[in-house]
Amino acid sequence: MHIARSGRFVFVAQWVAAVLLPLFFFLGRGLVGAQIGWMGIIGIVYGLVVVAILLVPPIMTLFDRTVRREKKTRFGYDLASFVLWGAFLLASLTVPDSGDSGHLDSAVTTWSGGAVSYETSEAIFTVAAILIGLAYLAAVVFAVIGIARWRRPFDA
Repeated sequence: MHIARSGRFVFVAQWVAAVLLPLFFFLGRGLVGAQIGWMGIIGIVYGLVVVAILLVPPIMTLFDRTVRREKKTRFGYDLASFVLWGAFLLASLTVPDSGDSGHLDSAVTTWSGGAVSYETSEAIFTVAAILIGLAYLAAVVFAVIGIARWRRPFDA
């Protein structure tokens, strides 16, 4: 697993993304047309937990001496990070939300004028949530692989 050209961008952006993505997921999507209901209240409670969870892979990359020395991440980690961030943005725009009066429109439902229904938005969100889980797992695995690599004499 080699150090990628995009590694410098990811090395810096991973810290910013870990804070901004949960903020956008829970509250910022209101700025792009989504109605905010109970998801905003949940965000106040769980937002910091999500930030802490998203900071685990970046912290792990600091234990990889090659990454720390060059300030660039490895290709596999970059790929997992890009998928994670993209899925997080997709989930933010399609997350189903409800208020005391029933279903509230997601950003995608609002943008499409209702052509993308609540149920369709919910299905897209489910796929995005699965992608988030898999990409996060891949980022952790690639970070562990990077840590294990520098311990070997043939560090790549």
